[in-house]
Amino acid sequence: MNCVKSKQLEKYFEEQLTPLESRQLEEHVAGCSYCRDLLHMKLEDLQEFEVVLNEISPLPNAFTYEIKSKIKAREVDDLENRRKKKGLHIVKKLTLAAAGLAAAISLGVFVSPTFASYVNSLFNIEKYGYEGAKIAAEKGFSQKLDMKVVDKGITIEAKEILVDSLALAVIVDAKDQNGKKIPPDDLLQGVQKSILTDKSEKKQFERTEPDDSDWYCTQYGDYIILTRDMQGIFTEQNPMPAEMLVHLTFNKIGNTEGKWQLKIPVDMTKANVATKQISVNEKYTSPQGVSLNLKDIEILPSATLVSVEAKQTKELEEKIQSISKEKGFRDDFNDFKKGDDLTPFHAADALKNTGFAYQLLDERGTVIAGRDDFGVPKAISIDTGSMQGGYSQNNYTFRNSFLPIRDTKKLTFKLHAIYTNEATNFQARLNLSNLSRKPFTKKDAFGNTFTFKGFKLKEWELNNVDASIKEKIKVKGGLITYEATLARDIMSTDVWSAKDETGKVHEVYSGGYLVAHGDKDQTLVTKTTKDEKGLVHIEGVMAIEDIEHQPKELTLSYHTVKKQHRDVDWKVDIPLDK
Repeated sequence: MNCVKSKQLEKYFEEQLTPLESRQLEEHVAGCSYCRDLLHMKLEDLQEFEVVLNEISPLPNAFTYEIKSKIKAREVDDLENRRKKKGLHIVKKLTLAAAGLAAAISLGVFVSPTFASYVNSLFNIEKYGYEGAKIAAEKGFSQKLDMKVVDKGITIEAKEILVDSLALAVIVDAKDQNGKKIPPDDLLQGVQKSILTDKSEKKQFERTEPDDSDWYCTQYGDYIILTRDMQGIFTEQNPMPAEMLVHLTFNKIGNTEGKWQLKIPVDMTKANVATKQISVNEKYTSPQGVSLNLKDIEILPSATLVSVEAKQTKELEEKIQSISKEKGFRDDFNDFKKGDDLTPFHAADALKNTGFAYQLLDERGTVIAGRDDFGVPKAISIDTGSMQGGYSQNNYTFRNSFLPIRDTKKLTFKLHAIYTNEATNFQARLNLSNLSRKPFTKKDAFGNTFTFKGFKLKEWELNNVDASIKEKIKVKGGLITYEATLARDIMSTDVWSAKDETGKVHEVYSGGYLVAHGDKDQTLVTKTTKDEKGLVHIEGVMAIEDIEHQPKELTLSYHTVKKQHRDVDWKVDIPLDK
């Protein structure tokens, strides 16, 4: 679909817009895919003139005259060769390029710094970039760096930094003495330490343990990117400084040992000015006993943050404790010895977990984002739209990150659902030798129906919990294929266990767990869908650990169900122009 504002792009290039109109258009382009695509097309034409730039020698005293001469010569050649193909329109393009070329040489950009950030930023690598960083870069919150350090013939270069109150991100490259790019894997293994300090270097803003998790380092296209989460560090008592330093230290690149150190200055002034926190503090208690407090909304260059505190009422806590005691569930891990059946612990932990889902609506009532504790495809839960991630600030407060919300003066927070876990008593006694020929079907007290269809032995390889250990863990066990149709408002069945004819209890995992931890068999992934009646259907595989030989029979049990409650009615209007 065409965008009505796309017509303003031509006026922008011809400098026919007021400064206010130009800024508004720049902000619009950052969020409009149609206008961005149109901009790309325009810039592709203009980039033909980069050849002219490459021909220019270091600036002599008469550089202006020389540039004009080269432009004129290029115009004549191009017009003659391309007039028949592109007609008079190219004349206009060439004129625009010539008019902007002097600015391009002196500023290193075409037209405006904002557009230059969009076009040239490494954070805009379509295949690898994450959308929030792209948007922040488009709005001018990334800075090109020209910082290099050389040792043992290897050059490490900090290429670009993104500065946001949410996170810092630095893109780094490396080349050998012949100018050949060093593989990102070699560079990743060479990162010894990444720290953040104040300008004086006297105060450090992250933990110093060897397993420091404040920085996240990964491959980013042909580069590496180091990201530092800025949330939860600074407080009113310990405010964020306006100026800081990022320290990067590499001690080994490939097989070459050395010492490469970079100190990258960070100026937070622009990001802090663009950050706005709106205090809300609206509260609601659901009929199930889950108490929510919508604490605040934070607007940042790369994201919109929503903070919600979620607690169980005292009555709900007491009810859960009573059920756990009745069922024999135990939530103290110290009560268990090595080799004990951990099912009572997992079940007690599941009962204590409650969750929630919400949506964000714009001033027209359109859902623009959402958050859902039930992590399954949107066919079953809500569409979380532009959600980027989230974390728990403490045991109760959840901070969720969405793409920057634009072009709305008011948000509406709408609670979608509450999730609780309930105890159950399901058992299915399976004759494994006949299971493939004669599937076994059973219905439980909630109305959930299960059909178990086959069993086979398998050895799988899982990644080691310690990522530094490359050897995989080999596990022997059994796989049971099954199908299920869950009752209305039941979203999942959790905490499964299996007992063989000798009384030995085996842990049960979903097949998807195995794939997530290193198994390459994609057929193990559970398929979950929802029909027109709102019922959840599951096709999956259960992995039963520690089985050397096929048992004569297995008794499968699950101990909790996750239930969705839609009898909630809570909306909060949040003006964004405070």
